[in-house]
Amino acid sequence: MGRGAVNQKGPEATLLAALHAVRGAGKKLPVNFVFVAEGEEEIGSPHFPQVVRQPEVLETLRKCVGITMPGASQDLDGSVTTFLGAKGVIELEMISSGEKWGRGPRKDVHSSNKARLDSPAWHLVEALASLVTPDGNEPAIEGYGAKAKPLSAEQKKMIEIAAKRLNEETAKKGMGVQHWVHDVSWEQALELLVSKPTINIEGLVGGYTGPGGKTILPGRAVAKLDLRLVPDMTAKESLELFKAHLAKKGFGDIEVNMTGGYDPTSTPADARIVRAEETVYKRHGIDPVVLPRLAGSWPGYVFTGEPLKMPAGHFGLGHGNGAHAPDEYYLIESKNPAVEGMDGAAYSHVEYLYELAAGA
Repeated sequence: MGRGAVNQKGPEATLLAALHAVRGAGKKLPVNFVFVAEGEEEIGSPHFPQVVRQPEVLETLRKCVGITMPGASQDLDGSVTTFLGAKGVIELEMISSGEKWGRGPRKDVHSSNKARLDSPAWHLVEALASLVTPDGNEPAIEGYGAKAKPLSAEQKKMIEIAAKRLNEETAKKGMGVQHWVHDVSWEQALELLVSKPTINIEGLVGGYTGPGGKTILPGRAVAKLDLRLVPDMTAKESLELFKAHLAKKGFGDIEVNMTGGYDPTSTPADARIVRAEETVYKRHGIDPVVLPRLAGSWPGYVFTGEPLKMPAGHFGLGHGNGAHAPDEYYLIESKNPAVEGMDGAAYSHVEYLYELAAGA
């Protein structure tokens, strides 16, 4: 239990254990590997493209049939949901300062001065409010979702089936919520999850945040945001629209620092890596639920986009939960026969590799 337990240290350790197990048994790996790893995924992978697109790495990747990222795919009931892609993301900071704005204080001053001074903090709040509709649920940036590709009939069918097979109350309980946005149905909630671009405030920092009060007027306030993108949106164009919106609305002085981000990914349902993972799951008596894409993000675009255009996805039995939360965990030993512990998860990777080799 701890930060990174299931996202992503536990599954990575399990895949490596599987490879050691094959070698320890005196066997030869059934497929050739190219390993690509990074440690900046949580800040938007700003340097990953530089690594992947090095000529010698790119040349080696061109020989691959696909990219697999280890994961802990099982829920507590043993079921598995697979995803044919993921949303893209932009991580950014918005900084409102009296110095840059030219109004309000350049540094923190006594709050009695609010009667005669503008507030960089309120300026930031107004800028944030302009990004979305009054309820905070719909992006209000002109053109932001214009290139969002509608779900196909096949994808909508996936969601319809998933809504029948996945438990709504379990999902709500896991997040500690009672309502979906606009009180939509379970099926509509799943559709929004995989298809809707979003603008989210991750955190707000400004002025005094300690115990009790402190009567100051802050000279600087910061908001941290993430923007989730769907095909055919791009991180570059979405950031440009974001900045243009602020300038048009009178907030051009607010600094926008993109700390990381990347485009969405998509992988065909008939890709060899997808067929192999489904075969292994079904061998374990699991009929996986299939969704068009993961609502979260990972930098798979460097593989699925130009110039490689390769299939990419996640695989692995085993269970974990609470990604990014204080109680994040990855299951080592399982008392539930329907859910694999770390040893069973490691063996699933061995099965997957041999299945890939058999389909060559």
